[in-house]
This record gives sequence, C-alpha cells and structure tokens, in this order.
Amino acid sequence: MFALVQRNIKIYFSNIPGVIMSCFGALISFFIYVGFLQKNLESSWPQIANAKQMLDLWMIAGIVAIAGITTSFQALGQLVKDRETRTADDMRLTDLSLSKQNLAYVLSSSIVSFLMQIITFVVMNIYFTAVDKINISLENSLLALIFMALGAIGATLLNEIIVLFIHSSTTFSRLSAVIGAIAGFAVATYLPYGTLSSTAQTLVKLVPSSYEASALRSLFLSKISEGEMPASVRSTMVNYLGVHFKINGYQLTRLDTAYVMVGMILLLSIVIVISSVEVGKRKVQIEG
Repeated sequence: MFALVQRNIKIYFSNIPGVIMSCFGALISFFIYVGFLQKNLESSWPQIANAKQMLDLWMIAGIVAIAGITTSFQALGQLVKDRETRTADDMRLTDLSLSKQNLAYVLSSSIVSFLMQIITFVVMNIYFTAVDKINISLENSLLALIFMALGAIGATLLNEIIVLFIHSSTTFSRLSAVIGAIAGFAVATYLPYGTLSSTAQTLVKLVPSSYEASALRSLFLSKISEGEMPASVRSTMVNYLGVHFKINGYQLTRLDTAYVMVGMILLLSIVIVISSVEVGKRKVQIEG
C-alpha cells in the first residue's frame, strides 16, 4: 500500500504543468486580490491603520485553503486514470485489497495537498512580507500546519466522493477546471463571508476547507485584531471576513473549529466507505 502511495506522489510531482494547473484556483484568487479586491476592501476599513496587512493575512488564509482543495483533486486524478486503463484492476490481483487501494489514493492525495499548502503558504508569506511588511509569528505558523493537515484530509475525502463517480479522464479534466473556479467561493475568498447571503453562508459551512480558512484567519489576524483594534470594529471584522463561524448563534473558537473538522472527516469517511461498497456492487453486476 505504501508503495502505491509513494508512486502516486511521484507521479503528481513529476508532472510540472499539472502541478501548476492544480494551483489554478489559488492563482485566480491571488491575481483577483492584487488586481482588484485589495484596494476596494482597504477603502472599506478607513478606521484601521494597517488595513492592508490585515487583508493580506486574510487572503493568505483563503489562498492556502483553496490550494488544499484543488491540489488534492488533481492528485486524485491518478485514481481515475488507473481505473480507466484497468491498472486498478491489475493491482487487485496482488495482495492489495480494494479498501487498501482506496486508502492509498486518499493518503497520497492528502500528503500532496498538505505539501502544496505549505509551499503556497511560504510563497504568499514571502511575497506579502516583501511588499506589505506583514508578520506571521513562528508559533502561529506551526499551529497553522495542524489546520492545513486537517484541511488536506477533509478536502481529499470530499473530492474522493466526487471522483468515485468519475470514470473518464476527459470528464475529470473538465470537472477539475470547475473545481478550481468555485473553490474560492467555497471558502469565502473571492467574496468575503459577510457579503454572502445566509443560504450561501450555510453552503460555505458545509465545506471542510472553509473551516480551515477560518482557523487560519483567526491565527494570522490574532495579533492585529486583539491589540490594535476597538472591540466593536473587531466584532465587525470577525463577522465580515469569516474569521470565526457561528453555528446556531454560537461563535466557534479555534478548538471548536478543529473539532468540527475532525467530525466532518469522520462523517466523510463513513460516506466514502458506503459509496465504495455501492460502486463495487454495481461494477460486479455490470461485469457479471
């Protein structure tokens, strides 16, 4: 199983154009922010002296979460290719069971997603530090790795459910472009969380990576929001930028957010097991 994990990771990183395209959603967010959003949003916070730095940190959190979604989906494309070429069937002739095979794809895609989030974070941090003098402490950066890991697993499991029903590389490529485009909306990055309708906010909260983005925003903005901002302004900022989500009127803390992400991971795992069994039964009936 671990040989399959290693093989999938090597295949992903050996395809440089594919790696770049898997970051398409994150790149869209970056260019939209730098080209259009930054100045417009900055003008909405005239009462905050370091509004530009605050918005940069908010955007970094969103871009990292988007990268987690799109790169894990791209990595799962290997599963589609292996099924299409019958390589997956050949693997089952060995001692690798279907459950272990699926686990290997999930593990490899989660690892890819986690590594690509780290790379994205480092690149964005270097850029905005050089341009706007942002500052993210080492402690918060290390804490962010925990949420990146949870986000990578959650995004991979959600993408796995989608990929289970894709049997063509052509269909996968088309859907990959769609995922890259909508990922920014899914984590409330193209548009701030506070500008969304209540229905849209509810849909955002159904995506595991949106909680990752929320937790990262909380970490990155903690120094600014706690030390350099009036309480009333801070409350507005928290709601508008989606720093902390509310569920039934209760505002989640970072620890609550971690618990929610773990719960969603467990729920998605159960859904995948059930879906895999159903897909396996259908395949047996068709081949029989």
